[in-house]
Amino acid sequence: MLELIWTGHLKHFKQLIGHSNHYLITILIGIEGVRKGEVTKGDSFHVTWNPVSIEETTRNSRRFARNSALSWTMDALDAYLGFLKRQPFNFPEDFNDSIQNERFVFSLFNKVIDFTQYPIDLPLSLVHLGIQWRNNLVHYHADNELEQKYATYIRNVEMDSIQERFRGLDPILMYENFKDHNSPTFKEVAAIIQSTHYLVLELDKLLKEYIDTDKYINFIIRENELDIDNIVFACPEKKLRKFKRFLLTKGFTEVNNSISRTKISDDELNNIIENEYQTRKKIREEEKNKKI
Repeated sequence: MLELIWTGHLKHFKQLIGHSNHYLITILIGIEGVRKGEVTKGDSFHVTWNPVSIEETTRNSRRFARNSALSWTMDALDAYLGFLKRQPFNFPEDFNDSIQNERFVFSLFNKVIDFTQYPIDLPLSLVHLGIQWRNNLVHYHADNELEQKYATYIRNVEMDSIQERFRGLDPILMYENFKDHNSPTFKEVAAIIQSTHYLVLELDKLLKEYIDTDKYINFIIRENELDIDNIVFACPEKKLRKFKRFLLTKGFTEVNNSISRTKISDDELNNIIENEYQTRKKIREEEKNKKI
């Protein structure tokens, strides 16, 4: 028996954001090497690069890297939320209708938070801050404000609590930095990235309960035709094992028993395999007959 423990959309999100902090640190280390004169343009770079001021160039490059990391993180969040508009979710009709034509990450995010009844906490407040900060940085004339309830939470959070989670982060200075339309510091970007990653993981646990398991499996079958071909035409004794191994990469885990609505039995999996086999076998035979 298998049980769905995370949506396949989560995997795409993690591929986008999984190592963002590591990559940002790598870029900043490289920029610092340029500033110190320890790194110069290699012969393989066939470009013109003659900065008038190394100090100014590296300072602006650090700011660009931090801004880009923040923007990338918010775009990854937007991508995850966008997947919620697609099958195989069986959301209540009113919620599903409300998100279908929603184009803005802020509005869509708020609707998901309200739907899941996710409580206000530090990660949620920092993600909201990240959304508005990114918009102000990317859109020149933007002057977005952070909703009062999240601003209040950030200003009043206990320092011991925030230091345990985000070492060296000052939430008051972070909020003032946002208000002054400055670029976020490295620690501020890192905190927003970490909060976004954590929050999406928590939301995914709630949202996956609304997935129709049969529709989801059919969805990923259609998205992975070649893999399924290799499975259904394998030796009979290997089919189920290979299919389950494939599904383990799509958010499922193997369990002995489960009361979750996202569970699926081995018998049901075998039926799916057999149906796919018969369908594909018929198509192959028809194509073969056309060539005769």
